[in-house]
Amino acid sequence: MFYLTQASEIKATITRLASRQILWLDTEVADYDTPFPKLSLIQVLAEPNDLAGDSVYILDVFKQPDIVEYFITQIMANANLKKVFHNSSFDLKYLGNIQAQNITCTLKIARKISRDRLGTSNLKLKTLARELCNFTHVDVEQGRSDWGRRPLSQKQLDYAKMDTVYLAQVHLCLNSWVESNS
Repeated sequence: MFYLTQASEIKATITRLASRQILWLDTEVADYDTPFPKLSLIQVLAEPNDLAGDSVYILDVFKQPDIVEYFITQIMANANLKKVFHNSSFDLKYLGNIQAQNITCTLKIARKISRDRLGTSNLKLKTLARELCNFTHVDVEQGRSDWGRRPLSQKQLDYAKMDTVYLAQVHLCLNSWVESNS
């Protein structure tokens, strides 16, 4: 995992990631249950076979609106770059909304298939990771932690990095399911 906090290193990473063909993305938001939520982290995985999260980039964009805008213009608005999210409508509120191009949402894919046909108890990312992709020890507690407080704990960083790992694996599983059941 690469936890980046400095604007210059985040910008350089964004520039490198913009040349990829596909990225698996997630966000963490501070004060999400208030009228004024703030984007805290953008997590990015470019290597879908990384099951440990060693290659995940965690971009700490809390109180760095210029970096968020750079991410939106370089990554989100890039129509040549496929972006995969789970429940993309939530993340897109913070990442450019209508500017976002070439978005795939695993929640939408899972809904089209249906929970019953997938054989899962629900369609949440963590559930799909556990029940569809056989991940064990999936942390669901840190999601509601204080993403506005710095420094972030190691548990928070581990939670954040694994979200994109789960996402990539769920995406691959859903694609495989669709291909074999079409």
